[in-house]
Amino acid sequence: MKRIIISLLLISLIAISFICGWLGGKEATMNWAIEEQTKIEEKHINSLQEFTKNYNELYTDFNELYKKYVELKDLSSGYEIYTVTAYSLNDPAQGTNDICAVGLNLETWDKIPVVAVDPNVIELGSIVEIEGLGGYIAIDTGGMITGKHIDVLMDSKEEAQKFGVRNLKVRVIKEEK
Repeated sequence: MKRIIISLLLISLIAISFICGWLGGKEATMNWAIEEQTKIEEKHINSLQEFTKNYNELYTDFNELYKKYVELKDLSSGYEIYTVTAYSLNDPAQGTNDICAVGLNLETWDKIPVVAVDPNVIELGSIVEIEGLGGYIAIDTGGMITGKHIDVLMDSKEEAQKFGVRNLKVRVIKEEK
């Protein structure tokens, strides 16, 4: 009988240990699953936060680009078609010398991009842009320059002749007052 009781106690202890181990194992497995799920959720949240950050940066960049586009679009307005010709200094055939209408010696100031204009249309001292050629300062006039006609100062008579007569878009960027 003693053996049976010891056997039953032993079997009971084994059963209890097994049941406790099984429950403990199940609990450990459950904790592991929760931890893994938490890690996955954290990765997902981090991914969403990164996406949101990138989206916000992209949206900000887009808005900045769009503002620049609108500004550039506005800058593209104001052009008018002018007859554009070219001249050179000190050419008796053209009636030019080296002193411009505002009194500067253009041989001395040869780096200044100069145009001759009709001062009744574009005031002397104004900055103009000729599409495809760039910006110039209007500091000269000419007897043949009337209305919407601009004469671009070139380095040589050959360059001026080669330039010819063109109809180009011109706008006043800054008008001298």
